[in-house]
Amino acid sequence: IAPSHKPLAHHRDDFSVLTSLSHIEGRISGHTHPYSWLTGHNINLVPGTKTNTISVDQVAAKHIGPTYLNSLVLSWTSGVGTVTLSRNSLGVDIPATANYRGVFESLFPPADKAEIKKAQERLAHHRSILDTAMGNVNDIKRKLGRIDQQRIDQYLHSVRDVEKRLIQKEEILVKGRPKFDDSKVRLDGQKNSMRDHIELMTDLIVLAFQTDMTRVATQNLGGEAGPNYDDYKDWANKAGARLRGTHDVHHKGGGNRGADNPDVIALSYRDEMLCACIARFMDKLQAIEASEGSLLDHTAILFGGAQTASHVGTSFPTIVAGGKALGFKHGQHLRWRIDERAISDLYLTILQQLGCPVDSFKESSGPISELLV
Repeated sequence: IAPSHKPLAHHRDDFSVLTSLSHIEGRISGHTHPYSWLTGHNINLVPGTKTNTISVDQVAAKHIGPTYLNSLVLSWTSGVGTVTLSRNSLGVDIPATANYRGVFESLFPPADKAEIKKAQERLAHHRSILDTAMGNVNDIKRKLGRIDQQRIDQYLHSVRDVEKRLIQKEEILVKGRPKFDDSKVRLDGQKNSMRDHIELMTDLIVLAFQTDMTRVATQNLGGEAGPNYDDYKDWANKAGARLRGTHDVHHKGGGNRGADNPDVIALSYRDEMLCACIARFMDKLQAIEASEGSLLDHTAILFGGAQTASHVGTSFPTIVAGGKALGFKHGQHLRWRIDERAISDLYLTILQQLGCPVDSFKESSGPISELLV
């Protein structure tokens, strides 16, 4: 097992390492990969404009509900752009949140009847706004050309998705908040600690999955972890490396790139920390019983990134974990030649094992059979 993977050693049979997956067609600069990592789309495909398509998590969210919250979109900071990993059916950024209490409050219906009534009134108000919007758009649509009508149809499709989710929320509100020990829920993190932030957010994801309030979550792990994080200062000091952004370390290097290079050592501490966070996440999921195994066996975890030292869309670092009850097979390192296999094939594999009725995803040529029982 690789040194940075050591925290995952006790989960050896629960994860696989995949080497050389990439976005093959329309390769673009690494600087734009945060926009396209989960979409597989070249955002610069049309000169002079930026476009995107739906991200794989949102495809899953369409099919593996209904739940109170369609999906959780989390990050180190709140916002859009490179902060979020998720794009809706129109390719528009779905804002990510970094507010722990906000995440908790969005996940669960109110605890008392008065607050439930207020929530129901808010949903009814949103339904009314959507009804008005649908009527106005249909009036405008009749006056437009064919291409503009197609764009309006895409918009209306998104509106109908929102309406469907509002109806689902209304039904779940009637059932009320699921029972759990909220005294164990921590909503205050250590200031500027990347590790503490990731652990707190993954705890909220576990709680969300355990209570079935959502079944889909993405978490941006904070880019490349630069010197603004207290964690990176500790890694750099421990390795005897210069305190500078890890983007510089990745892209420019520090001379010799061997294992004894201080920059490489500092990055290895970063990677080990990330693997420790994933191992902790898996521990918590494994400790929760579910039908035919644990919650980990029913959860597909994708851990990776879209940035490489060469700034091209090849050989994304990728780990797939969990999902044994979904038909995944682990304890292996799968390798392909550069540009032989698109990461879209992995996305298609995950979607199909989750039961989503899809035959393709972006550049996919077929599911990865080596990952399946």
